[in-house]
Amino acid sequence: MDTHNPLRWFAKAITLVTFINLRVALAQNTNATCSVASLQWSFNSQKQSPCAIASSLLGVCDGGQYDVAALPLPSSIYLGPSIDAANPCQCNTVVYSLISACALCQNGTITSSNEDGGESQWATNCATVFDNYPQPIPGNLHVPAYAYLPVEAEDTFDQNAAQKDANATESTALPSSAPATSTLQPSTTTSQTPISTASAAGQITIPTDPHSTAIGAGVVGGIFGLACLLLLTGLLIAYRRHRRSKSLRQRSPDSEQASQEASLPLPPGFRVGTQSSLGTLNTAPSDSMIEVRAATQTDLPTQISNSHTIAPAIQISSSSVDDHVST
Repeated sequence: MDTHNPLRWFAKAITLVTFINLRVALAQNTNATCSVASLQWSFNSQKQSPCAIASSLLGVCDGGQYDVAALPLPSSIYLGPSIDAANPCQCNTVVYSLISACALCQNGTITSSNEDGGESQWATNCATVFDNYPQPIPGNLHVPAYAYLPVEAEDTFDQNAAQKDANATESTALPSSAPATSTLQPSTTTSQTPISTASAAGQITIPTDPHSTAIGAGVVGGIFGLACLLLLTGLLIAYRRHRRSKSLRQRSPDSEQASQEASLPLPPGFRVGTQSSLGTLNTAPSDSMIEVRAATQTDLPTQISNSHTIAPAIQISSSSVDDHVST
């Protein structure tokens, strides 16, 4: 056998690298022992406890290894991440559910950051909480389907619902040529199909999109502003029409009086010129009016002899009489 065959050494190197990568991916540091027989359903198909599965998922953000210590007392609980240690591998509901199952199988209590319990208390130091596992699943690791059940509604891990979903399809890593995703088959207790672990899914702390909220607020504000503008415009038009109608009603009596005076019949000999001259005749009678009226009488000589204030009329009447006598 040729020990210097380069192909043989190359195959050994590939095998060694693959073995090292597999050990790193499956690094599970935990001394927690699941002693509760009724919690055996929480193990995956590889007979790994939820404590070991959670250790593998937490190790992705911690150099490939994470130590999940055993609970010292049955009444002990696992605390949530601190502000300095909070990362995406801890701030998600998948790891929270696995750690909760890990505590229950040690005869402990539901995981939280205080005695009250609850997922919101576990993630109180997380800036963002994901409702799935946001990192690629380590190779050859099977994550139980119950770990993906929603916990936001009850704010805690539902042991009964998890047990009903224990036999659903597990989530695993896809080959390296494709993005790592996890797919859940439909079950009677969950509606999440499928779920991608390669992307950040919906957040618990920020359930709505701030951009759509701002756009919706802008649209509502624009509609409200337009309605106010139309209302003000209508009020202004109505006010101007009211003032115009009131002004016309105030002017109408003077106009009717002027029209009545203009329609009166004039005596013979009157000549009407402009509106100003007519107003003068109506307001203050003068000597010229008396002269005109005197000149129109039939007994002109009698009026001339009896009147001494109408000089122009006397001169005009005398000259006309002399001319008539001379002829």
